[in-house]
Amino acid sequence: MSRSRNGPPSVSATLIVRDESEFIEACLASLSGVVDEIIIVDTGSRDDTIDKARRYPVSVHSFPWRDDFSAARNFAIGQASGDWILYIDADERLELPDSESLRLALQNESKVAWRVRFFPRVGWTAYAELRLFRNDSRIRFRGVIHEGIHAAIGEVSRSDGRDVGLSDITLRHVGYEGSQLHKVSRNVSLLRKYLRDNPDRSYCWWHLGEMLSMTGDEDAAIAAWRRGAEAARNEYRVDAGQTCSLPFVSLLQSLHGRGEPVADLLREALELFPDNLVLQWNLAKLSLERFDDEKALPILKRIAALDPHKFFDPMNSYDTALFAYLAPEALALCHFRAGRFRQAAHWYRRAAQASPEREACETKARLAEARLAQA
Repeated sequence: MSRSRNGPPSVSATLIVRDESEFIEACLASLSGVVDEIIIVDTGSRDDTIDKARRYPVSVHSFPWRDDFSAARNFAIGQASGDWILYIDADERLELPDSESLRLALQNESKVAWRVRFFPRVGWTAYAELRLFRNDSRIRFRGVIHEGIHAAIGEVSRSDGRDVGLSDITLRHVGYEGSQLHKVSRNVSLLRKYLRDNPDRSYCWWHLGEMLSMTGDEDAAIAAWRRGAEAARNEYRVDAGQTCSLPFVSLLQSLHGRGEPVADLLREALELFPDNLVLQWNLAKLSLERFDDEKALPILKRIAALDPHKFFDPMNSYDTALFAYLAPEALALCHFRAGRFRQAAHWYRRAAQASPEREACETKARLAEARLAQA
């Protein structure tokens, strides 16, 4: 399955798996006939994951799980013979925009790696994630959880004078649709262990907060998100383009849900992340609660005008509900309060097309039309 020395550049897909029977075949079907080699590293499956995997052209290896994602991923890379590595998980699917996109990416001598369009959840927009890189012994993962390749690629990029590109190659993640409670204990343990030595990782603080929130310990979750916000501030001072907004987003939503004041925190978050649509949405909601509709109106117009099927933010992924019905329904409310009943009816009907509360939106649209008739 490996190429000849004089052949075109080849790519190896590397997976680490454990009990992925539900997902593995669809993943391998998306890779077969597209990549040159598929490396599967099993870390202790007890189901039929590997039996199913062997139905495809794969190379299977075993690696004892040692509470270290980087160790497993690096072992997988070590088994690969391709010129490039595509790292992918069993609950992800590879999609190519056309037959030439992958070949052209592999042949580009100016690139050390490529970001791909990554859909982290069903019903969310894509962002850019670093998943395709040269098979170079200097490029290895770091971190026991939320393992990263960015630092190593950055070092090789500076050393070799090659940069990182953005590709239309797509990965879709489908594994978050079910309950994640079975992963909470493992993740909390690994995250706490990792953060003791690496307290500057804002994303890991955010994830710890999410895991603690799943268990119902909201106080501990808020404490983790506060630590994450502080880490994000420090990250911003070092490299604004690499800092993470998620601790601010979760902290704002949790505190606001408790009825605690969030205006100052939201103002700071927007100073750090002015283009983040969820933060803008939070500002619009807060403004509506204060009946400051004129402040909310331009934000809501901008969000409601975006097409979630075409929208792409390299830094952030968004629930398409924001575009499909949350912003349109809030925009309708602004128009209704201002007596612009025709516009209100239009936006309520637009929201009704996607809202789980379709009848409620339709009722509001009819009310707006009735007010228009009375005017």
